[in-house]
Amino acid sequence: MAPLLTTARHVRAFIARTLLRDTVSPPSIGDVALRPHQRAAVERLRRVIREHGGALLADDVGLGKTFVAVTLVRDAKHALVIAPAALRDMWRDALARGGATAEFASYDALSRAHPPLGIFDLLILDEAHHARNPATRRYARLATLATNTQVLLMSATPIHNNETDLSALLALFLGARAWQLTPEQRTACIVRRERDDVPDIVVPQLLPPTWLPTGDDAELLEQITALPPPLPPRDGHDGGPLITWGLARQWASSHGALMRALDRRLAHAAALQSSLAVGRYPSRATLAAWVCGDDAVQLSFPQLFHDESESAAPLLPIIAAHASALELLRARARTSAWTDAARAARLREVRAAHPGEKIVAFSQFADTVQTLFTHLHDDPGVASLTAHGGRVAGGTLSRPATLARFAPLALGAHPPRDIERIDLLLTTDLLSEGVNLHDASVVVHLDLPWTPARLEQRVGRARRLGSLHAHTAVYAMSPPASTEALLRVEQRLLTKLRAAARAVGVAGTILPTLVPAQPEPAASRQHEALMRTLARWLEHPAAPPTDPAPHTATVRTTRPCVLALFDDGRSRHHLAASIDGHPLDDTVATLHEAATLVDNAADYTAKSDPENSVIHPALALAQHWIARYATTEATGGALPLHAPGRRQAMRRIATITARTPHHRRPTLAPLAERARRAITLPFGIGAERVLHQLATAPLPDEAWLRALGTFADTQEHALRPPEQHLTLTAIIVGTSLPATTVVEQSL
Repeated sequence: MAPLLTTARHVRAFIARTLLRDTVSPPSIGDVALRPHQRAAVERLRRVIREHGGALLADDVGLGKTFVAVTLVRDAKHALVIAPAALRDMWRDALARGGATAEFASYDALSRAHPPLGIFDLLILDEAHHARNPATRRYARLATLATNTQVLLMSATPIHNNETDLSALLALFLGARAWQLTPEQRTACIVRRERDDVPDIVVPQLLPPTWLPTGDDAELLEQITALPPPLPPRDGHDGGPLITWGLARQWASSHGALMRALDRRLAHAAALQSSLAVGRYPSRATLAAWVCGDDAVQLSFPQLFHDESESAAPLLPIIAAHASALELLRARARTSAWTDAARAARLREVRAAHPGEKIVAFSQFADTVQTLFTHLHDDPGVASLTAHGGRVAGGTLSRPATLARFAPLALGAHPPRDIERIDLLLTTDLLSEGVNLHDASVVVHLDLPWTPARLEQRVGRARRLGSLHAHTAVYAMSPPASTEALLRVEQRLLTKLRAAARAVGVAGTILPTLVPAQPEPAASRQHEALMRTLARWLEHPAAPPTDPAPHTATVRTTRPCVLALFDDGRSRHHLAASIDGHPLDDTVATLHEAATLVDNAADYTAKSDPENSVIHPALALAQHWIARYATTEATGGALPLHAPGRRQAMRRIATITARTPHHRRPTLAPLAERARRAITLPFGIGAERVLHQLATAPLPDEAWLRALGTFADTQEHALRPPEQHLTLTAIIVGTSLPATTVVEQSL
């Protein structure tokens, strides 16, 4: 079919409208007005979920992801939200404000019990990084919930360790192919905007972070590392190195955290000694029956527990040596108590540098929070908050009451009286996720967690939409230099930060010395730049969408390029590009470069190219891309056939076909063809596990083929309509050839 020649601005608008404006999001939901970037996210997520069965919303912390999700909940018939238990009230309020309803379950509840009953058409995983480990019971149950269900993952920090974290999350709706995708291919399933991508919002500027020195005690660290090995429970393993690392981390956090950790280790040693003294070598379950308080360790009758008693006596010297070393270490640690006073002094200095401002200080250890509160509780406006509730100088408070006194603006509460006002909140990472604390303008890291994602989450509690502050200041307590040498915390954080930068990008500098080397922008950053370019093209009218011919335009560019839009007949569209005459590809880097070249480029008119020497080679590249696509679809080249269920099902179908008598083959051939659809369809890891069970089910050949065909029909109905051939719908050809006539475009 001959191309439909038109102007470049019409073709650009046609491409943009096809890719970006499949749906229109409402300007508001309930009593919440959606900002333009939130509406754009809703439109993109609807399209991505329709095409892939799920999506990851990884917008930067504080850009309003929750109400984007609530908008999608309004589209669903029966939605389920899974999030940390601490976010239950936040989700309840957000759903009520948005005029939506959904069931709620926590990750912890999902780990302990089976998922909620019911048929859900939308599964939302807030703070989805809690589901990044495929080896857990939690992940298996989430995979089951995600079977035949659309999935929305939400996390500003999906990568905590390495890129496999991201693959595991995407596998919930992509299946095993998630581990095969390149960073460029993954961007098709991810919507991530950083603050710089959203010009219509105002969030506080992040000031350069500052270290707060606290001192060191190298001799104490040497004594920690010299601890003799502990005696594990009968059914346990030697955790000596992990115990040493744990004690060093607690010492790096605070002296109080170290002292309480030593008390717990001594209580554990006392329990082992008491059991061994009566000839019993206890298991982990037996040790759990001991009651360990601040001043006492008690088990009434250790003889009642039927543990193995052989060779118990020779083990007593091992645990005695470990306990003795712990006692000496505790006595030595008491001489380092000044470090906590130094930490408290640094916090007072921060308060003095920011008079009248709200400060939130995070630690990964509740013991550190309690220790520093002990040093600071007489100072006005200081509170602590852990899983056990809040504390102020006058006594205890509930979590909601503590937060209302600290962040009344964020929570919509009445401002407290001056005597009740909280200006410094010491808290654990319990508050580092999903809580708005934008009354605060200062964030302090009391210690360094293992992942930079946690650091970013902490800062994001204060630096978010709705803040009235121009800047967010960040401080970090410097760990003892000797402890840092042992743990290499900064180096580990930097390694993980680089992994996150490659996959989804990182925003800002979260610690003074953590600036990841990033020679190339992350694929997600290039993808967002491409989306911004397409959004600009929407300003012009598109070519008539009913004309079947591919809409074609030629433009003058500095380098030869092609930007082509294809329709696969499944309400899905594919964008591909070529630079300098190379074959078309769909990598984000190539798409971004080609879109940049043709952006606002002037038309290269037909009079300049009477022989179509520019258009014909581009159409040939498009036909080659279509042929490649057809070959890939026909051979299953794009499928994750390393997935056990698919591989076993393929072998079993081939075996059945080969051994079937000739007179039966006409009957079984349609069944085998229908069963093969189960191998070629894309679906999540939960459905892949069902396929694996079907692949090995002990059924007769015909019954097995029918069962597999029924499974394929179910998946196909849930995921997409039957596929058709790829067709070219629009193409822009950029040429650097000289022209006799060039028509400049009016913008």
